[in-house]
Amino acid sequence: MINSSRINFCSIFTMSIVVISLICSEAFQIQQDKEPLRGHLTRVTIQNDNDYLLGIHCKSRDDDLGFHILAKGELFGWKFHVNFRYSTLYFCGFSQGQINKGVFEIYRANRDFYRCANCTWKAEKDGVHGYTDTPIKGYLFYSWLK
Repeated sequence: MINSSRINFCSIFTMSIVVISLICSEAFQIQQDKEPLRGHLTRVTIQNDNDYLLGIHCKSRDDDLGFHILAKGELFGWKFHVNFRYSTLYFCGFSQGQINKGVFEIYRANRDFYRCANCTWKAEKDGVHGYTDTPIKGYLFYSWLK
């Protein structure tokens, strides 16, 4: 013989869990509609340290940041939130006049998320050097094609 008060308690407990789950999922959906989940804010800056005008055209899958020409010492930068899947990717094409210097991954979340929140790149004579948040010494990440 099964105790009816035990069945009643289990039913109430199960229904309570279901109701709480529905309320929480609805609240989460409302919050997500207002503001999507985002990772930390990241800033990328590219500086031209060459004696020539450097053309830069940066893009992601969703954003085209346009074409910019930098004289020696000038900077180009932008801010963004890393997506929740850590698949954020920005790549930039570099040129000197009509000469293609290369297209490089300037921010790749699975490489750069822990490397830098303020990612600084310097276009130098031999290629593009990357710096961490403490820009003591940069490392050559990409060599120019020409």
